[in-house]
Amino acid sequence: MPESSVRPGQLCCVTVSKWWYRVIIHRVISDQEVEVFYPDYGNLEIVRKSWLRFLKWCYLKLPAQAIPCSLAWVKPLEGTWSNAATLLFKKLCGSKLLVGIVDEYVDGVLHLFLCDTSTKEDVYFHCALRDGGCAEVCGENIPSQGFKELNPSALYVQPSGNQENAELVEPDLHLHQESINADSETASSKLEGDEL
Repeated sequence: MPESSVRPGQLCCVTVSKWWYRVIIHRVISDQEVEVFYPDYGNLEIVRKSWLRFLKWCYLKLPAQAIPCSLAWVKPLEGTWSNAATLLFKKLCGSKLLVGIVDEYVDGVLHLFLCDTSTKEDVYFHCALRDGGCAEVCGENIPSQGFKELNPSALYVQPSGNQENAELVEPDLHLHQESINADSETASSKLEGDEL
């Protein structure tokens, strides 16, 4: 990609270990690196600029697979989650297959209960966080302070009108794509505000 296209909000793709992934440039780190958001997985990663490529138009229009989520009925003891709470949450996840029970889907955020059913007794995350002294069970869904700032999905993924699929939202920037024509023309597209 030309340097002029390497900017926050740019949709493109990146090659990592011989696989291609859709990404959105989240921020430019240095002359060599950028931080990208994976709209189909929901994570951030620092990659080399040289790994970035334009994405064909047909792949730009596909709905994002990542959906912003929040644990239902639980809030941090303070305004933000403590390191202890984060570590306990990661420990509970532990690369296991979990059961997710949807409580509600409001303002593009899926609020769900997570449960580990791999042992004799089911372990609900909101109860484990409460019992571990890291959270308060509140009986309602209140995204914690900084949820949008800490969650890139909230910046780049919005629900569709029927809230069944999350869609990629193009920031107010022009998108460029690699053309398949021999003369390498570039095409650009800009969504109107009422389409978002």
